[in-house]
Amino acid sequence: MNNSEKRKEYMRNIYSKHWSRTRKKYGVGQYDKDLIHELSKKVINGKILEVGIGDGFPYSNVLDEMEYEVYGIDISPTHIDMVKESLPNINVEVGDSEDLEFTDNFFDVVFCFRSTWYFPDIIKSISEMLRVVKVGGLIMFDIQNRNNLIHKNWIKKRRQKNRDNHIYNIVKLLKNIIKIIIKPIKFYHYDWSFRKSFIYQTPTNPNIVNKYLSKENKINYQIYGVNWDHSFTLEETKKTTDLDQFD
Repeated sequence: MNNSEKRKEYMRNIYSKHWSRTRKKYGVGQYDKDLIHELSKKVINGKILEVGIGDGFPYSNVLDEMEYEVYGIDISPTHIDMVKESLPNINVEVGDSEDLEFTDNFFDVVFCFRSTWYFPDIIKSISEMLRVVKVGGLIMFDIQNRNNLIHKNWIKKRRQKNRDNHIYNIVKLLKNIIKIIIKPIKFYHYDWSFRKSFIYQTPTNPNIVNKYLSKENKINYQIYGVNWDHSFTLEETKKTTDLDQFD
């Protein structure tokens, strides 16, 4: 199983089991409200798809109340069952962001919030979102900015943790070998469990996304940075040189 498949398997079977609890800790912030405001301001009705719908909150539930025709996909069957139970009006099914099972030009809006860093191939996922949205429709998504200092430090910590785990596992292996050698003298308990460090989320270089979108024909797009301290958190930026100040 390659790394991409491992990440999908983790999101499908493990991460989904505690996501709702984690989301409730986050609550609904001003950023979430601003995303809904911006989306609903640009398209006032029609078919909407949420890619990575999770348990349906805090986005699709609001759009459902606003009487959009809401669809959702998620890689986790657990999440899909949650949506079916709590939000029966929403059309949901298990799906992969890299291979959306909808016809071309089907939706008026496709959006993906707080999820792209879990996708192994973000460009492939964006291309699928573009494929299923109507001509003149809207897609919206956010990323974690790999070039911002916050995420640079996060990546550094993850690499350090990987190194620490390797050292820990080597020391444990040596201790077990020593125990086996002296076993005739004394009985020892052997612990063969090893720590595994698994990176299932990855920040994105915004320049890669910008380059991809700039090559697509007939697309007009805007880039926003998130300013957490402002009353309206979405701050449009025209200069790519300014991107790295936003996480």
